Amino acid sequence: MGYVVLHFNKAKGNEARMTKHIERSVDPPNVDKSRTHLNRELIEFPSGVNNRTQAIQYRIKTAGIKRKITPDQVRVIRVNVSGSHEDMMRIVKQGRIDEWCRDNLDYLRREFGEKNIVSAVLHMDEKTPHIHIALVPVVTGKRRKAKEGAEEKETIRLCADDVLTKTKMKGYQDSYALAMAKYGLERGIEGSKAKHKSTLEHYRDTFEQTQSLKEEVGELQLQKEREQQILIRLQQEEAAEQVRLAALQAENDKKQKEIEEKQRLVQKAKNEVAALGVEKAFKEAGKGVLEGIGSLAGNSKAKKLEVENKGLKMEIDTLHDEKEQIAKQAQKEIAEKNRSLIEKDGLIVTQKNKMDRLFEYFPVLSEYDFIMRLCELIRIPSEMVKHLFAGKVVIFSGKLHSPEHKQEFEAENVKISIAKNDKTKKPFLALDGTEYGSWFKEQKKKYSKGWESK
Repeated sequence: MGYVVLHFNKAKGNEARMTKHIERSVDPPNVDKSRTHLNRELIEFPSGVNNRTQAIQYRIKTAGIKRKITPDQVRVIRVNVSGSHEDMMRIVKQGRIDEWCRDNLDYLRREFGEKNIVSAVLHMDEKTPHIHIALVPVVTGKRRKAKEGAEEKETIRLCADDVLTKTKMKGYQDSYALAMAKYGLERGIEGSKAKHKSTLEHYRDTFEQTQSLKEEVGELQLQKEREQQILIRLQQEEAAEQVRLAALQAENDKKQKEIEEKQRLVQKAKNEVAALGVEKAFKEAGKGVLEGIGSLAGNSKAKKLEVENKGLKMEIDTLHDEKEQIAKQAQKEIAEKNRSLIEKDGLIVTQKNKMDRLFEYFPVLSEYDFIMRLCELIRIPSEMVKHLFAGKVVIFSGKLHSPEHKQEFEAENVKISIAKNDKTKKPFLALDGTEYGSWFKEQKKKYSKGWESK
């Protein structure tokens, strides 16, 4: 048997970002888009309500709550229900996913009240099918933390603490396991030491994934640049070879004309000999002339020219073959490099898209990315940076570089950590408990005073 999954998570904001994720207004990096059409909202919204965020607000507005809701109050409890991967895939294969969804809604409505369950979205486009439930913690009764002896009426209140007490949480796990037993699912081990990742650990792991993608993109770009240089060199070599071949061709053309001229002269001499006749030529020119003509007629010079002609023709044919082979090889290598560059471009675009989706899905990653780059700029050792992203405080002694002031400052036993802004909740790099920029300004003041006193 597999195990049930029943997770609760309190949320104080307006839930717009989580709603975009759940309703797929944005594309998270871990979904299979070809299956997104199988996702569905299991609860019909009231008239005029169009999404999960509005449904949460509508429930709070119409619940009859009299007390003022403070900014730090939990407005919704995110509930995630599922089961072991193999068992959930079995339920889908058996055609029981709709039945499983109905039984989950029935259970949640019994435990928390029908009106408090304002949204339930089935996700089929991730690895394991699961449901995201929006539970608005509207309760009726007296406050648990009312002053002792004070008389207090039962009221309608927004109170997540009443819904998620330690005793009730244990009861939910027990009762939910009973409701899901028909699907071959059982309760997880009670008192298990297994824990979910903290938010910082989750962002650290995701950030490390992003950094790995960045490094991979950088390496791909270097490979691309190297291959572009090779391509340029090949093109230059091909151009030089074309110039060399053109020069050889011109030389061959010149020799070809010389051969043709010599052949013309030989043929002219042969024609003259034939016209005069051998005897007349002998009588008029004598033996020496006859020998000269006989030398021509006997093809001594003609043969030499013809042999030279054949040799040149063979050289020309060889050069043509060589030229074609070089051109084909150069074109082949250039085509391979072009194809490789196109592949590299595709990989770079893919990896950049992954990073863009990560930053879009986890906006806080951009803050951690800035902190990582800032640590490099002010020259915090990489080993210390790893401890920072593990949520630890590190002690640093040495020199820290200020990008703003463009100088180094001595730091002695400075406590470095990643803190969060109380108002914006955004992470920032803290030096001795203060924002890094303020710390450097203070060091600059001390430095200036020390310089003036000299």
